Amino acid sequence: MTNSGSVPINVALAYGNHYYGAFIADDYRVTNTLTLTYGLRWDYESPITERNNQINAGFDFTDNSPVQIVDPLQPGLTLKGGLLFANSSDRLPYNRDLRNWQPRVGLAWHPFNKTVVRAGYGLSYFATFTTAGTQGFSYSTPFNATPDGGITWSGNFLQNPYPTGILMPTGSKGGLSTFLGQSISFTDKDRVVPRVHQFSIGIQRELPARSVLEVSYVGSRSQDLDVSQNLDAVTLPQLLQYGANASPNLTDTCSTAASSTLCPYANPLYGLLPAGPGLTASTTRQQLLLPYPQFTGMTENSIPVGKSWYNSLQVRYDKRMSHGLNLLVSYTRAKWMNATSYLNAQDPITETPERTLASQDTPNRIVISGNWAIPLFSHTKGVAAVFLKGWQANGTATREDGFPLAAPSGFTSTGINPALSNGNDNKVFNTCTLLTNGTDENCTWNGSTLPVAFVQQYSNSYRTLSGYFPTIRYPRVPNADISLFKSVQVHERYNVQFRAEAFNATNSPQFSPPSTSLTSTSAGVVTLTETGDPRNIQLSLRVKF
Repeated sequence: MTNSGSVPINVALAYGNHYYGAFIADDYRVTNTLTLTYGLRWDYESPITERNNQINAGFDFTDNSPVQIVDPLQPGLTLKGGLLFANSSDRLPYNRDLRNWQPRVGLAWHPFNKTVVRAGYGLSYFATFTTAGTQGFSYSTPFNATPDGGITWSGNFLQNPYPTGILMPTGSKGGLSTFLGQSISFTDKDRVVPRVHQFSIGIQRELPARSVLEVSYVGSRSQDLDVSQNLDAVTLPQLLQYGANASPNLTDTCSTAASSTLCPYANPLYGLLPAGPGLTASTTRQQLLLPYPQFTGMTENSIPVGKSWYNSLQVRYDKRMSHGLNLLVSYTRAKWMNATSYLNAQDPITETPERTLASQDTPNRIVISGNWAIPLFSHTKGVAAVFLKGWQANGTATREDGFPLAAPSGFTSTGINPALSNGNDNKVFNTCTLLTNGTDENCTWNGSTLPVAFVQQYSNSYRTLSGYFPTIRYPRVPNADISLFKSVQVHERYNVQFRAEAFNATNSPQFSPPSTSLTSTSAGVVTLTETGDPRNIQLSLRVKF
């Protein structure tokens, strides 16, 4: 007896687009101590088309759906919408963005001897090369074992698992009927190319011993970043009214055959849809409360409402070549914030998504690098000099704070800071959790009981916990790369260079972030899965001619 399966039929695609750019730039020396740099650039990234127009072109929010029902939970509801498609007269899946003007300006000012001030601003656009969906041109026929949740067997056996036949892709011919009963996604028709404002100001001062100190502020503001949102979700009032701890609730089964009296309605979509809720005589209260119940999900992609903020203090000390040694020390103190995702499907799409730490945020980073022209055997002559003289060594050492830890889904905070001052790899943060059944989980640590830091959410409840912990970071191990190399001029036309390089020279392991599965015994424990590269040694010989 077969339980599940599918037969996919996929389309072959031929994408194409155009990209153009033009710019003008100039330097102007205002005085002997002040120089201006300015310019203007314009880019055009065309929408990505498909040779045979086998792509979607957004969603129709206004026209009536070809399927209409009497919804017992939403009386008077008229089903709207469906997928749109590119065609020979309009091949674009989304609108053109022609606004990408990018001014840039910078200055270098020499107010005092051995001192230079530099500042700049520039507006740039990210090339995204966004492709549209292809739903309708590929299709997977689902196996339907039972029409009523396991009460009746459909009689589909291995010798004929699909008695009604394999469903073929309809292409654009299906119109608004495409993918009824399934989850769909589409690209926002008003999608634009994201932009970033970058700016900096710094002062550079020459110091004794052939060295230079530079202190700068560097920042950026990114706008119109791509965001995705599920538009086919119950509203917040419905979620509060019919949450999992309410009676009736969203997961109640709606069927005349159901024994429950909480949702005694037959599935009005049964037999009207080729998949999903159309295949069973019962459905859930949640499905009937969706704004588009003829689909099981509707995600809009590339919505241009995302933002990002970056601010940093950057300090650099450069010890220039003396006695064969060059040293560079760089330190960065930074904060990086993003607002590129919604915590809940019920969040208004017109508002800025949740503002949280970026996954790559690291507040402190120091890099020490240097080059040493080894003076040993500097007076060696003859054949011995070919092998012993002229060696150089490079090295780079990096130390940085860890990235913020992603917060677990399905939980909310009690207001207690989950960070542990004496945490280690066996317990990185406070994992004490109050479950929905009233019991505590993972609350012991070093022989003591931790206070409850998290509360398990009921299903279909509103999430309030941020996407990342602001006070918990998993550790990043220091990294060191070294190399030793030598060049030999064999002939006036040939130069041979030998290099010996070691990446992660100390062979320091970088493990995966700690588990955030709060109902697991491994909660808060660093997994022994290495995410970094082990020591890598390579030898190379390069001939230039």
